[in-house]
Amino acid sequence: MRKYETFFIADPDLPDESNSALDNKVQSIVASNGGEVLTYVPWGKRKLAYAIRKRTRGLYVLMEYAGGPQLVAELERNLRIDERILKFITVMLEERFDPEKERARKAQAAAVAPFSEEEEPAHASLGEEEEEEEMPDDFEVEDLGDEEQEQSFAEMAEDANHCKYHSREVTVSITNEHL
Repeated sequence: MRKYETFFIADPDLPDESNSALDNKVQSIVASNGGEVLTYVPWGKRKLAYAIRKRTRGLYVLMEYAGGPQLVAELERNLRIDERILKFITVMLEERFDPEKERARKAQAAAVAPFSEEEEPAHASLGEEEEEEEMPDDFEVEDLGDEEQEQSFAEMAEDANHCKYHSREVTVSITNEHL
């Protein structure tokens, strides 16, 4: 079994009943061809990057499912035929996929207690004082000339020569005005 993701854009002008019928149809195609819908997430109506069939908006839907290649062929055939679908794309996410292992992994993740507001976070809050970290030995501050000191902070950030990232050292340039 493989894991797939199909993203499709439906006609946004359809009534809610027609949209729910489309949702049921797509999910039933997956189920009737030996597949299993893992997630079905309607993203809502959004603006299209370009007009499709004289429409500038679309109803975006993302569906993840497990099944075989015949399922994908049948699903895409039905999406091409259905005039409510403006565009679609299918991507294979995993070559070998076991839905039972996925369910067990999700159950294990749900069993881990989520962070509650009563618990202290792992990092200190903003109001608390933290120990100052020592600067690394390879940290250097370059001395700038008068001409460079007149550059604005935004120009310095854009200038790639002022911030150089090396594999072991970081060279930072800061003007006296910004300290």
